[in-house]
Amino acid sequence: MKRTFLVLLFVFVFTGFLLGGCAVTGKLERKQYTSVVAHTPKQVRERMQRMQEPEDSTIVELRGDSTRPSLFVANRKSMVVDEDGEAVALLKAQEVRVVAKTRMLAERDGKIQIDFLITMPRELQGNVQSFMITPIMHRKGKNIELEPLQVRGGLFSKLQERNYWRYSKFRTKLVNRRKGNLSAEDTARLKEAFHRFVQFPYLDKSRFDSILNDKEKITYYYTQDVKVEEDDKQLFISLAGRVNALDGSSYVVPANDTLQFNISSMLTFVQPITRYMTKIIEKYAVVNDRNYLTFKVNNTKIMDSLGNNAQNLAQIRELMHTLLYQHEFYVDSIVLTAASSPEGSFRHNNRLARERAFALSNYLRREFDFPELDTLLTVRWEGENWADFRTEVLRDEEVANGEEIVRLAERIADPDEREAAIRKRFGKDYKYIREVIYPRLRVVDFKYNLRRVGMLKDTIHTTVVDTTYQRGVDLLRRRHYVEAAQILTPYRDQNTAVALLSRGFNGAARDVLFSLPSSAQVEYLRAIVCSRLGEWKLGEECFRRACELDDLLEYRANLDPEMTPYLHKKD
Repeated sequence: MKRTFLVLLFVFVFTGFLLGGCAVTGKLERKQYTSVVAHTPKQVRERMQRMQEPEDSTIVELRGDSTRPSLFVANRKSMVVDEDGEAVALLKAQEVRVVAKTRMLAERDGKIQIDFLITMPRELQGNVQSFMITPIMHRKGKNIELEPLQVRGGLFSKLQERNYWRYSKFRTKLVNRRKGNLSAEDTARLKEAFHRFVQFPYLDKSRFDSILNDKEKITYYYTQDVKVEEDDKQLFISLAGRVNALDGSSYVVPANDTLQFNISSMLTFVQPITRYMTKIIEKYAVVNDRNYLTFKVNNTKIMDSLGNNAQNLAQIRELMHTLLYQHEFYVDSIVLTAASSPEGSFRHNNRLARERAFALSNYLRREFDFPELDTLLTVRWEGENWADFRTEVLRDEEVANGEEIVRLAERIADPDEREAAIRKRFGKDYKYIREVIYPRLRVVDFKYNLRRVGMLKDTIHTTVVDTTYQRGVDLLRRRHYVEAAQILTPYRDQNTAVALLSRGFNGAARDVLFSLPSSAQVEYLRAIVCSRLGEWKLGEECFRRACELDDLLEYRANLDPEMTPYLHKKD
């Protein structure tokens, strides 16, 4: 059978060469046959959009005059089935007339749906050839190929099957011979064999792939969802086609019409407003700073070589220098407070904290050439830091009996008896507290009291731009609807409604819109959301009020598919 097929094929092609004296595609090249791309007629588009693929109504045929085509719903049995077993809706038309090359599309949630008709004329179809047509989307200087359509002749398809069978047979023998372990050389041999056996490879991915049953003109209804990018205003569709014949000849189908799609969005309803927040400016300000210094036992000398003293002293100097020499505030006073940990007697710890505080103040006076520092700097001390003791013990999970220790400390007034009781009753915890927590209690706190330069009142109120809101509006204009809706939702204004409508959050958008004062744009947006929610009567009233306030919105309604019922009602 296969041998007979190859013989017949050879006789057919060879006879064609002898009699015709030219390639199979030569006639196509002389006549310059081309395919046609056209905007979908409104009645076809509406019918196709309404169809939910019922069993007996999936094929739509255009009949009658080209300017006034009539629709005919064919039986499902006549549907073309592609090679994946998926039914494909076709439009078989005697002629499709392109009335306009431009069409407006409404963008919703960052997407548009383009649709158009591709007509594959009978002249480009043949038994010994393959006709492939690829829609090209042009946007912002980029050419993007969409999924192609293909019609293959019967003999052409059988030759493809034969070629793939020969290659598969070759590959199976090689794999069996190598027991599945193919080398790099074997892989190269397979690649070379594929090119030798398979002259016309199958398409990797196609929207429609059919074996030719007749030579009638075929019109395919092509739809594609397209994500709208920032600043997209229009895109274009053209066709690239090619006919390949079994004799090796080919014909590049010349480009025909280019369709233009203009993109309409609700971003025209974004209000260019600036929001402000009230900011309270205080005349007085306070800056607090905490540092930890290490001293030798029973010693008050400042030594930058101990522990992290060098780093802590550098931080103290840097902050003090910043505050003393900046120009926005006066420094009214600096309060230095030193504290010690509770081990030892309270009298000893109190004296140690006092002497260490004065040692640090003297160190700072030597470091800074600032005459007023003597009068600005006030020295205080806290003998034992029991306030931080409570916080640190409760926060540290390593102290097993933290709450009991704190309650015990609060019951005993004398600090020396308090410390002795903790050491005696909670010996294990006390060891950890002394080694880990006590060093955290040896702190030096600075409190800088500042006064704003040139300010007479204690407080003044001013307004500052709400940068969060402005960022939300900017994201909305750039079609980043998810982030924009998240930011703008709390503000509940018109821009919030636009963001919610663009995301398809119709219930939330309705709630916002009907809480706003009436205006032409608000009424128009109310009409849109009512249309989406099926509230036709209320939507009609909103649309009427919108047109009364701004008659240009009646023309705008032609760009929004939600407004179509109101326009028909108006007519």
